[in-house]
Amino acid sequence: MKLSVITVNLNHRAGLEETLASVRAQTFRDVEQIVVDGGSSDGSLDVIRASAPTIARWVSEPDSGIYNAMNKGIRMASGDYLLFLNSGDCLAAPDVLDGVFREDDPDCGMIYGDTLRKTSGGEELRTTPGRLTPFAFYKFRVCHQSVVYRRSLFETHGGYDESFKISADAEFNVRCLRAGVKARRVDFPIARYEGGGVSATATAAATAENNRIWQRHLGPGILEDYDRLAALDAECRRLKRAEDWIEEAKRKPLWYNVALVCKWRWDRLTGRMPTRR
Repeated sequence: MKLSVITVNLNHRAGLEETLASVRAQTFRDVEQIVVDGGSSDGSLDVIRASAPTIARWVSEPDSGIYNAMNKGIRMASGDYLLFLNSGDCLAAPDVLDGVFREDDPDCGMIYGDTLRKTSGGEELRTTPGRLTPFAFYKFRVCHQSVVYRRSLFETHGGYDESFKISADAEFNVRCLRAGVKARRVDFPIARYEGGGVSATATAAATAENNRIWQRHLGPGILEDYDRLAALDAECRRLKRAEDWIEEAKRKPLWYNVALVCKWRWDRLTGRMPTRR
């Protein structure tokens, strides 16, 4: 089976180099690299040309947004599966794709896994649910970079809806899952991403698009139930973290726990408390 890795880039030369290098480092060899550049002027084209022997197809021209570029990449790709790994995003380890394609299930349309998010202090693991349902995308708990799609999904269900500028990938995932597409989870991180993208920085716009997705696919009545379910889900995860912390504290000496509580208080006071999802 062949995988097409589609990389969208705009004036992010260093990130593009990192992304291309992570794909080249894969032990899984049946990969084609597609690069869709939005007309960069920062030297990204030099990186693309220098990497030309390992890039199957590329284009550099203006586009109307990230999902317009991704749809363009879909049309350029020839793989059985597609992975969207934008400049600055990387595969989590050199053997990730071997693990992803270790099983061949012809009925499976989506393969997904956990994600590592780069932070100032290192990395943060974003886990995914064991069963993929539309609710998993209600609060953006599954990262686009860690979902591998069978290419035929885009032929059957259409491409990304470009009226969504931030959340078209979530809308596509919900569209597929509501149509009964089967998804399989792998028990390891697939991708490592930078964070700070438009969905993280334009939070008001992202929330508005998210609401539009659910109005389209669920309607107002079910949407209210989803809000309640999301609140319960968040509280359950908070309690599980507290339970894990207590169990860990029981195994530590008293001085260690006192120091840990002091650090926790300090991080909260200084605003350095890590965000957990």
